Amino acid sequence: MEHVSKTYYYISTFRTATHRKQLQAVGATDDNTVIERFHGKIPEREEYQRLKNHWLKPGDTLVIYDLEALGGKRSARQELQYYREHDIHVKIVNIPTTTIDHLDNPEISNMILDTVISTLDYVISHEIERTKKHQTQGVDRIRDKPAWNNYGRPQIQLPANYDEVMQRWTRGDITAAAAMGLTGLSRTTFYRLAHQYKNGGIGV
Repeated sequence: MEHVSKTYYYISTFRTATHRKQLQAVGATDDNTVIERFHGKIPEREEYQRLKNHWLKPGDTLVIYDLEALGGKRSARQELQYYREHDIHVKIVNIPTTTIDHLDNPEISNMILDTVISTLDYVISHEIERTKKHQTQGVDRIRDKPAWNNYGRPQIQLPANYDEVMQRWTRGDITAAAAMGLTGLSRTTFYRLAHQYKNGGIGV
């Protein structure tokens, strides 16, 4: 039996009454609307998962008010890509170009959805770059400060005999290998701490 295309509307109780009215204005009724109800806990979006995985079929249409109905930007991008690959049309009320039917040329609808996906890709990429830039700026601000010596490294508990051993080593009484053995420090840690010790960066 040939599948008859259907249109479903998805909304959550987190959305405002205004959004619900706008969905009703474009055809939402009690019979074709899936409502996600939350009860003060982290939403698992069970109704949405049921709609996506069991009800929506190729050729159907999903209508939402905005991309937030699909989650955050990354989640929305993944969901839109899923619907694109499964030939499910998505109409987003606050993106009017997606709500226009192109029955004579369905590829136009696909092109519009591709544009939305590409825009999300750009926004996500921009946010990643901005985060990296802020992190780099933060590192640059402490690069010339004493805190830089310990940046990104866990604080090391100095051995109780560290000062005594370092004095003997700096006087030339013992070798570096002997100092490492007495303090129990690895070669890398020993020389890193030794550099700080000689420059007054470690108070013992």
